[in-house]
Amino acid sequence: EREEIEEQTEVAQMHIRQNKYFNLEQRAKISLVNSITPLIDRIIHEVKSLQKEEETDAVKRERLTYIAELTDEINAYNRVLTNWIQLRQGELSLHIESFPMRDLFNIISKNHVGFQMKGVELQIEETNAVVKADKILTLFMINTLTDNARKFTPSGGRVTIAAEEKDGFVEISVKDTGIGMTSEQLDHLFDHKPITDEHGELKEEKSHGFGLMNCRGIIEKYRKISQVFSVCSIGAESDGKGSRFWFCLPKGVVRWIVFLLMFSGLQVHAKTAMKTAAAFAD
Repeated sequence: EREEIEEQTEVAQMHIRQNKYFNLEQRAKISLVNSITPLIDRIIHEVKSLQKEEETDAVKRERLTYIAELTDEINAYNRVLTNWIQLRQGELSLHIESFPMRDLFNIISKNHVGFQMKGVELQIEETNAVVKADKILTLFMINTLTDNARKFTPSGGRVTIAAEEKDGFVEISVKDTGIGMTSEQLDHLFDHKPITDEHGELKEEKSHGFGLMNCRGIIEKYRKISQVFSVCSIGAESDGKGSRFWFCLPKGVVRWIVFLLMFSGLQVHAKTAMKTAAAFAD
């Protein structure tokens, strides 16, 4: 009888674990729907505005650009859910390479219409930093932090993106002048744990979403690769008047330096060959 009870208990616990996973996945899907529904509404609004004949061609081009940005954002949310599920199942692969952060900053600077529509200034600081990481996932992380900053920053505010070289790593940060966060929010920021009161009731519905969970999962996956990625970390801070999100990646190798060294070596060999040829000619 004891063995039967233990077997039944083990089966029940397995079902509980499966149900918890299923519940979390369903919450992720609901979060995705809640995130993209306002974007679809904006696209519908922009399409209706395009049908008005009194608008100038310049305004229409601006609206088309904004629609393209909204579409990219919807696709990004879809990738968030896909990457999150892959992370949980251990199926997400990484393509590691060295690349300048300036390349990604240039891509982000083109998606500025969403900030303009909300009246938020997007400021991207110049950088020469080179990192060693997965380029697509790094862009995804910056986009996630930037989108959250825009979402929680009121009109007239500013979002600043920067990359600062430090001892052995590069810190990429997104700072805003938004509503800020409480210490309780900071504690559960990357685990998406609902904040409840003493009665178990949900205290607030506004959330930073599963994108931040994805970012933390990517950093954790980096740290499992090799000692090189031991510098990887992610965090956030807030003074109540704004927030600052950051993550760290190892420094990369500047490829053009390697090319110059190879080119210099070829020049030396060429000069030696020319001197040898001249000697034979004499």
